[in-house]
Amino acid sequence: MNKRKILFLAGGLLVIGLLAAYWLFVGNEDSLPEEEEIMAGINATLSNAEATEVQDFLKVGKNHGIAPFRSDNGGYSLSYWERNLTGWKVKAVRTDGEPGMWMVDEDDPSSFHIVWNIPPENRVKTLQYYFMRERGYSISGEEQHYVPGILMKMEVSMEEKTFGVKKLPREWVYAMTLSDGSERQGAYFWEEFSPGLHSAYGWIPLDAGGKEVEWKESMDSSSYYNGDIREEYMQRFSEEQLERGLF
Repeated sequence: MNKRKILFLAGGLLVIGLLAAYWLFVGNEDSLPEEEEIMAGINATLSNAEATEVQDFLKVGKNHGIAPFRSDNGGYSLSYWERNLTGWKVKAVRTDGEPGMWMVDEDDPSSFHIVWNIPPENRVKTLQYYFMRERGYSISGEEQHYVPGILMKMEVSMEEKTFGVKKLPREWVYAMTLSDGSERQGAYFWEEFSPGLHSAYGWIPLDAGGKEVEWKESMDSSSYYNGDIREEYMQRFSEEQLERGLF
């Protein structure tokens, strides 16, 4: 066997080996990072995260996921993961578990997921999530533009788990693409999505009796975000605010 054939055969075997490794460790849609890998990634990304227990790994589509974890100081935290050619990589870590909106693809609201990891001592049994937009009225030259108000709600039970991921309902996605009159001239939502200047996301924690929980704020929280991940802040609302329309 001449040298050229040997090199050709070796190259073919290398390609086959790489393809097999890719399928086993990356290409397989059911592949998940190991617990030791998750903790090592968290602690290497944010030194004061001090992860001691990974509670779960929750897939968000095929190539993204959330790993809620507990810290050495008793905190309940969140880490954000993405799968690429070399496997699962941590993209963000924050040491508080209050609800946030992960915009997996910030130009596509159908990819948005609410994520949370609530400490059990808060005794939250139900989380109410809200999307709201103020009504308004504007005049530009001879054109008049009326913006109707929007208030949408969904509830998530906390009876079984105090952490989770929730994809936005289709009704929310549709409402978020409706114009509020603040987009620039000539812009289209399918070119660059924006929820608008007058929109907000919020949440209310409720106890077993359906009453608003007296929330205990997270102390000394910290976070790390890679530049290509975006999470939208969600305000904690009160029932009084909703009743009075104070968003």
